[in-house]
Amino acid sequence: MALTTAALLTELQTDPTTIGYASAVAANADATLAEMLNLPRAGISIFRGVIPTWELLAATDATELGALAAPAQRLYGFMVSAGTLDIGDANIRTLLASMFAAGSVTRTAFLARISRQGSRAEQLGGVGTAVTQTDISRALRGAS
Repeated sequence: MALTTAALLTELQTDPTTIGYASAVAANADATLAEMLNLPRAGISIFRGVIPTWELLAATDATELGALAAPAQRLYGFMVSAGTLDIGDANIRTLLASMFAAGSVTRTAFLARISRQGSRAEQLGGVGTAVTQTDISRALRGAS
């Protein structure tokens, strides 16, 4: 999902997460606004996207893996052998969550690996989204 100019304008005008854009908007401080939106923040968790499958393997408790039913063990083996997994894909996260119980060692370790602190721009536009001064200018003043 991309961050549209209209969505960026709404963000800057309404400041729904109370980041504090108002004074920078009033001062036409486009660079400051871009920095504010691109700054990783506590409380914003972003799924990392594509990860190497060794990270899944490293997070796996052998006892819990051995306790899985045969179909789940086969699926786990297939996923680990893929080389990479797109953790940004909700279906993949659901498959993994269905294998290991909430609170299990494996699920807890894996959840700790698959997300990172993100920026408000990423929260609005997706993994890797960054806002530039030009984006800010376009949103606030329609400049190109």
